[in-house]
Amino acid sequence: MCQGDTFKLDQALADNGGIFLVIEATEGQSNGVSRAHSKASGIKLVEEPTAAAIDICADYVAKNGAPSAAAPKIFFRYYYVNSSTGEKSGVMLAETTWTAAAAGGEYDINTEDYAKYYELEAFLEASHINITLRINHGADMFDCRMSISHSFSYRPGIRRKYVQLPEATFRQVFNLMLEYCHERDAYVQFQDTLFAQVQALICSGKPIGGLIIDANKYFDKAKAEMLERRKNIELRLVSVDEPPQKRCELRAEMKGIDFCISVLDANR
Repeated sequence: MCQGDTFKLDQALADNGGIFLVIEATEGQSNGVSRAHSKASGIKLVEEPTAAAIDICADYVAKNGAPSAAAPKIFFRYYYVNSSTGEKSGVMLAETTWTAAAAGGEYDINTEDYAKYYELEAFLEASHINITLRINHGADMFDCRMSISHSFSYRPGIRRKYVQLPEATFRQVFNLMLEYCHERDAYVQFQDTLFAQVQALICSGKPIGGLIIDANKYFDKAKAEMLERRKNIELRLVSVDEPPQKRCELRAEMKGIDFCISVLDANR
């Protein structure tokens, strides 16, 4: 039985000791194809299988590429092999139909070995949106781009040339680049940091903590505004004959500003 990204046996073996389950699958086929099991090739080998669902998504995509709405039908063959005797069971057949709602989206990446370059693509079926992320850290240039379109015309070529990327990785790279592009003052200062974090995330799956773009800038801005307010209060106390109650309120505000500045300085 095939559901979404998993393969599940209808019934567990009474004795699975030393047994391997071989799962074969075809590339996506059009809806007009009724039987194409003979085109299936191996995608996963499971030792001592049980009735638990088996995640085959990554294995399938690595072998056949991600399915699409144009070719949504996938045909499966599966059988058992006894590792001790080499005995093979009869071949069993199954099929499933890929749906956009089940898939959610398709995420791919292209890299250039000779350059510091990454290009990521996302194809979101439900909204029919294509998101492109491009970062190029060359010797004499730095290019960081984010674009969006409603065209899937480039997807066949991307499927042939690119490698599938986990959705979670794409989302993190997207958020990282959005943070970088949002802050104009960070463009030069954080080029190396941005690329290093994207590279670490893609190449080794290391978690990222964001750029933390010039935190001192915001501390200094807040402190400057509070000091300016304190200065204006002092000037008002000296130059204006306020009622006693009002002067008490202004002095209390000055103490509050002093406290806020001390907290700000302590948490830099």
